[in-house]
Amino acid sequence: METQRLFVGIELPPAHQALVAGLVDQLRARVGAAAVWTREGNAHITLKFLGDVARERLEAVTTALAAIPFAPFVLTPGGGGFFPGPARPRVVWAGLAAGAAPCRQLASSVDAALVPVGFPAETRPFTAHLTLGRIKAWSNSDDADRLRALLEAVVWPAAAVQAMTLFASRPTSPGPHYTPLARFAATPS
Repeated sequence: METQRLFVGIELPPAHQALVAGLVDQLRARVGAAAVWTREGNAHITLKFLGDVARERLEAVTTALAAIPFAPFVLTPGGGGFFPGPARPRVVWAGLAAGAAPCRQLASSVDAALVPVGFPAETRPFTAHLTLGRIKAWSNSDDADRLRALLEAVVWPAAAVQAMTLFASRPTSPGPHYTPLARFAATPS
């Protein structure tokens, strides 16, 4: 059975992609941690990770996602942090300074729509974020403070969210390659 690794997310506009690329360059230069950094053009907000999905299920997934009504909204990235925390971080991320509530509601709607087509409901609380890097080795406890200061200093523009996207993720040596499979437009109220 042929599968694709899928996730549902919010694409970011070119201005945000460029900002993420610049921020990742700064993080790479300043941090003593070995990490896999987000590739230019790959920045997004994940609403739900679906995992490896059989191609035969793709139509059911797209039908379920197309049925989700949501209004356009505005988000503004800001701040950031670490998953699971600064002591032993695995992920460095930028958070949302504005737009977290509608983003959380959309993630909840995606989760609820996909349960009937066989995807388990998410048990962890949703935290809207842009993954900047995945830490391989944490070498210096001072890195957390330096990273946080760098994340806090970024001035992000607002972004209008007009759609959500179903992505396929394919692993490659420099990092994953994301391909949009379908876009689902917001419904103006």
